[in-house]
Amino acid sequence: MSSANDENEPAPELTGAGADPDSRPAGDSKPQSSTPEQQEPGCMPIVVACTLLMGIVSFVFCGVTTWVLFQKRTEVAIRTLVGYVDVIEQSLLPPDEKKSVIAQLESTIKEMRADDYPQEKASAVMQRLVRLPIPQYGELDVIDSFVKENFDDEERDDALKQISRLRRAIELGKATVIDVNDVLLPTTQVDTTHPLGRVLKQPLAAENIREVVQRAKLIGDREKLTDQTFAREPIDVILKRELKAAVDQGGF
Repeated sequence: MSSANDENEPAPELTGAGADPDSRPAGDSKPQSSTPEQQEPGCMPIVVACTLLMGIVSFVFCGVTTWVLFQKRTEVAIRTLVGYVDVIEQSLLPPDEKKSVIAQLESTIKEMRADDYPQEKASAVMQRLVRLPIPQYGELDVIDSFVKENFDDEERDDALKQISRLRRAIELGKATVIDVNDVLLPTTQVDTTHPLGRVLKQPLAAENIREVVQRAKLIGDREKLTDQTFAREPIDVILKRELKAAVDQGGF
């Protein structure tokens, strides 16, 4: 009986050293991988490549644009001066100085329209003109008038002296349009209808004028100008000198 039962019993599974290395459980048919799965690069290389390409295109475009403008310096200068004449016409300069300044600008425009006008000369003229605060010169006259009418003797004399030092700095080429705009900032306001984009506040306030005087003093001190009152040199005379310097000495 025991031998018959032994023949009917299933053979035991072999484990351990005696087990068949090729035998695996029926449910474990997929081999286990010991290395992690590699991640896909995604779209990052495309983004980097497109960024580099756009940078190259922008660089080439800027280079070409600069070269074209460099070759058309005289044409650009003419268009700028034509627009600047309108600015001078609406400025607060004294009538005789305004007339002289416009005449000089129109004469310069006429010269630039000649076919043989040098590009370098046009650049030199514009470099000097963009630094010269011509409309602002008339605004300083308005400040002067306010000081004379509203300040007491001692304060009036000091204020006029500091403004004259600022004009002296302009005359010597030490104070540019950026400096003068900063000096006048307390007394100006935005006006998009004006060619300059801003106008003097009306009515002017004494506290704002005092700040203008203080800023003008800082410019005079910066340029180490003597603490004295200087005679006012007309802006058309300064312009004439700068135009001549552009021809004789070139730009800055």
